[in-house]
Parts: sequence; C-alpha cells; structure tokens
Amino acid sequence: MKGTFVVVDGLDGVGKGVFIDTFVEEAKIDGKRVYDVEEFWNRFGYYPDLEKVSSYDVVLTSEPTFCGVGELIRKELTANNGRHYSTRVIAEAFSLDRRILYENFVLPLLEAGTEIYQSRSVSTSLVYQRQTAIDEGANFSVDDILELPGNKFCFSHPMDHLVIPTIGDVSELTTRLEQRQKTDDSEFEVPEFQLKLKPHYESTELRELFERNGTKVTYLDAGISLESSKQQAREFYQQNLRK
Repeated sequence: MKGTFVVVDGLDGVGKGVFIDTFVEEAKIDGKRVYDVEEFWNRFGYYPDLEKVSSYDVVLTSEPTFCGVGELIRKELTANNGRHYSTRVIAEAFSLDRRILYENFVLPLLEAGTEIYQSRSVSTSLVYQRQTAIDEGANFSVDDILELPGNKFCFSHPMDHLVIPTIGDVSELTTRLEQRQKTDDSEFEVPEFQLKLKPHYESTELRELFERNGTKVTYLDAGISLESSKQQAREFYQQNLRK
C-alpha cells in the first residue's frame, strides 16, 4: 500500500510548524512511530540510512534540506549576506535539492507505505520564485519554473495533500515575523516580501494547478488562535490521515 504524502506550505510566520506538530501528536496517539529527518540533518549534515527510516510509520522532511544543495541554499543563495543571486539560479538550486530529496527519500518511502509530513515543496518555488521574478522584472513564469528538471520530475509525482495555512490580518503576520525566535536568516524572511506572497498562496490559479495534478488542496485558517489552528489540524488528521 502506497504511503500518504502531505505537504504544509505557506507564508513564513503563519504557523506551518503548529500544523505539522499537531499531525505528529495525533500520529503518536494512534501508536505510529515518527522519524524526524530534519533533526538528523541538523545533527549530521547528511541523509540517514533509508532502510532504517523506512521501518517508521511517519517521516518528517522539509525543504530546502539541511545538507548538500539545501545547505548551500540556506547558507549562501538565500542568506542575508549582501550577495545577490538571480531568481533562476535560486530556482535551479531548489529544483535540484528537491529532486535529490524525492529520489533519496520521498518516493522510496511512499512506495514502502510510509506517511510523509513535509514542510514546503514545489508549491513554494511556484510562489517564491514567481514573486522574485516579478520584483526583478524577469521573464520567468510558472510554466518556466515547472519546466526546470527537478520541478518537472517532482510535479510528475504529485503529493496527496497540500495544506496551506492562511491568515487574514496582515498586521498579525508582521507581528509574528518580528517576534518569532526561529530564523533562517533568509533574505525572504521579511514582512514586506511575505505580504507580496499572500495573494499567490490564496490564488485560484495555484489551487487549480495542484488539483488538476491530483492533489487535494486544503486551506486552514491560522489567524484565529493557536488552539483553533491545533483543532483544525486535528480534524484534518482525523479525516485524512487516521488509518
């Protein structure tokens, strides 16, 4: 039986981690064993043994990764270091990092029947790289982004669920970004840029693109309260992930 692939994507500071953490809590209540690949990456800087990881029921992954190309993205290409890289260069790096992740982990684990809960995926590139191209005045469309080899490969293996937490009050997002302790020191992690991304994530075009590809898109309201976000995540899990 093929595993279930769930991606949670959205604005920085919107609370993606709250939803994934709640999925994990529910999975553990159901007796599922959970393996956190991101924790391993941060400790060792390379991929864990696939055979060992495949013995778990649920695996947590994220993009960009924290090793190889992903580490280069985080520490150089998108870092606040005063050096600018074009949208296409960054998009190509994300595309390659994504392809390696899918080849090494996502696809083999899904074939083994594992559930995968992942922060960000190709949906992120379609939003972030599209907006940076607009800011640069570059001719780099959604179709161009999807034609990059890694993105094309990954989009041909669609996720089962794309969960997008949204927030109505943009001033609340600004407050969250300013107060959050977690930071990747990314040039994108600033309120002004994040607010430009909001219409992309909430657009009919993005939703229909993924739905035509066989992905169920679910929007959850992250702007009510922390407990409301957790309750919505619990309900999503119970309706879609409880086995």
